[in-house]
Amino acid sequence: MITKKFLLMGSMAVMGVAFISCSNESLFDDNAYHKQKEEAYTSNFEKRYGKIDPNQTWDFTTDTPTYSMVSTGGATRAAASLETADFTCEVREMDIQPDISTYIAANLPKGQNNSSKGRKFEMVIGENDFTVVPLFQGCASYYWELWMTVEGVGEYKIWSKGEGLKYRKAGTNDEFQTVGTGKDGMDSSKGPFEVKAPSYTFNNLPTGNSMAFSLRVWTSYDKFLAYEQNPLNEANHPIISSSVDAWMIDLQNAPVPVGLPEGYSATIIGCEDNKHGDNDFEDLVFMVYGKPVPPTKRVEKVIEQKSKRYIMEDLGETDDFDFNDVVFDIFYDRKEITYIYDNADATVPSDTQTRTLENLGVVRAAGGTLDFAIKIAGEEVWVKSENVSKTQMINTQPGYNPYNVMGEFKATGYIANANNVSVVVEDRGSNDGVHSIPFPEAGVAPKIVAVPVTTNWMNERVKVPTDWFTPKPANN
Repeated sequence: MITKKFLLMGSMAVMGVAFISCSNESLFDDNAYHKQKEEAYTSNFEKRYGKIDPNQTWDFTTDTPTYSMVSTGGATRAAASLETADFTCEVREMDIQPDISTYIAANLPKGQNNSSKGRKFEMVIGENDFTVVPLFQGCASYYWELWMTVEGVGEYKIWSKGEGLKYRKAGTNDEFQTVGTGKDGMDSSKGPFEVKAPSYTFNNLPTGNSMAFSLRVWTSYDKFLAYEQNPLNEANHPIISSSVDAWMIDLQNAPVPVGLPEGYSATIIGCEDNKHGDNDFEDLVFMVYGKPVPPTKRVEKVIEQKSKRYIMEDLGETDDFDFNDVVFDIFYDRKEITYIYDNADATVPSDTQTRTLENLGVVRAAGGTLDFAIKIAGEEVWVKSENVSKTQMINTQPGYNPYNVMGEFKATGYIANANNVSVVVEDRGSNDGVHSIPFPEAGVAPKIVAVPVTTNWMNERVKVPTDWFTPKPANN
């Protein structure tokens, strides 16, 4: 815990100088020292930005919600496992005829944006069983697992990349090749292929409940192994790509695969394993079939939330005033709103569901070389040295990424109107220990300022413009 560690260091430092005279032959006075630093900071601030109006406040945000499409992000959600539910899953092998790889080559060309070929979706579980079958694995380098989430029940891992999926050139007597965990997949331009695939048939899941699919994605198989060894390390967590966001699509006008039992229908689903990828949706193609196949519904999920960006200057008596030594965002009053449409062409949702989400903090940049801890309502929520080197300056040079995520934290207890945030900073001098920087009161030279999350912070050693600190009304 950074506060305790710093306080101990500070206490030892003070003890170390308790019997050493300062230049004016007085004992070291910690309070006087910090008061002198604050006075120097205020003096430098007013030299740069002018005399501070006693009514000037430092929250320049508005209390207006914003809306964004759901990004499933890291795999940090708590969910029950389907392992304990009263259902069965039968695993078999299924022969997939060349018509599927022919369809993929024609309709999901590798490297092209194929997002218009389908829609994001959920399914509704019917009375009969249904079967999930991986049909095609592209040549992407990322590693992933295919999961299913059933409303009110939990999650279930169906299949891992490369597991039991074999293929060969159609019309040959070649041996079947096994796809791997990396780029050793199927190149649709070299098909068509005959495929032997594992199939997973599910029985006794609750009729009428919603069902969605997702990929848990790691950037490499080695990253997955690191997660297996240390799942508590957030750096090893996968990204979740889901059928209810833009990473999986229900392919429209896809053929019913040759060889399905009579009376059965199928839905074919294309998957993208990289949010910033090519959107070709052929990294994984799988199908769900049944008698009938569980019906799909078009779903749109949005996040309604309010937000503030806190930018901070921690260097005290210096006068660079770039306010990028600590940059973090707080997202609060958060709701996930789901709009459900009965078909692809519907313009009015048949159902709307709302779920309250926790307040979320995101650390964007750290331009200082001192260790620090972010606190919300007095509780420590994120420490620089526990995530990166404390002396490392991150994401403040020209061309920085405004969407960078150094880390995330739960902002439980955050009160927007109170701006109840603070930062505990390691002081630079050997006698300094640590000091706490709260959100400033009106009329005080600020070290923390609240701005809209659309406001970019300064590059390193570039002072905040003077017009930022002209008198503005308090946040409503």
